Amino acid sequence: MQTILIFLVLAELAQATFPPFFNPITEKLVEFKDPQNTVLQGFLAYPSFTTPLKKRPAVIIFHAFTGRTDFDNNKARDLAKLGYVAFAADTYGKGKAAPDVPGNFAIMGQLLGNRTTILRNRILANWNYVKALPYVDTNKIGSIGFCFGGLCTLDLARFNVGLKAAVSFHGTLTDYPGNGTSIDASVQAHHGDEDPHTTNADADAFLVEMRRRDGDWIFTRYAHALHAFTLPGVENWGIPGAAFNPIASNRSWSAMETFLAEKLL
Repeated sequence: MQTILIFLVLAELAQATFPPFFNPITEKLVEFKDPQNTVLQGFLAYPSFTTPLKKRPAVIIFHAFTGRTDFDNNKARDLAKLGYVAFAADTYGKGKAAPDVPGNFAIMGQLLGNRTTILRNRILANWNYVKALPYVDTNKIGSIGFCFGGLCTLDLARFNVGLKAAVSFHGTLTDYPGNGTSIDASVQAHHGDEDPHTTNADADAFLVEMRRRDGDWIFTRYAHALHAFTLPGVENWGIPGAAFNPIASNRSWSAMETFLAEKLL
């Protein structure tokens, strides 16, 4: 017992020694399955001085229409350096992402067409994987998502499974079928004011939903921001109405850091 206590003290001292941008992290690819036996592959990153005896808050990162990429993995690394157990989720399936934009739009479309079944099960499979990690504080799990992943993180919040905080970046804001009347998680949503894909009319409908659910929510619009404003280089992918906006990207990420710290740390 004395050895364990000494280890924990040393771990805390080591964690305090490094500034957030230099916290050593452990990372790995992990595999798990949804109820249909589809193999999913996520990317897990967490502070190296993490133990089951000192549980940490966790953040799930839901990917855009691209499937999980280095963008999502790097967001997990950034969050791990802030002290979270961070998990870049997979809703497409291991090795299933297409090599091009049309192919990935097709996969996304199939999942959206099965939003209440296949997609729901895959969102919950990622949730259950993170919740089962022995070093995660199950009362302090949040999620973030980009584009299609914004819909996933908002749906996870709508499921009322115990999620503490949800953050959507230029996410699809369409209400979940069934028009629920509550939402337990605190919600933060970031929306591009000139987004032609998720329009301001969609944003207004989302606010009606949030009021109906009577939850704790924050909604921010960004001037001159199109769709996918956090994704560097997206304007070169041949998607009309999508462009990286560094101002909106930086402001929304900073707001997210403050929000998650309030809710999870």
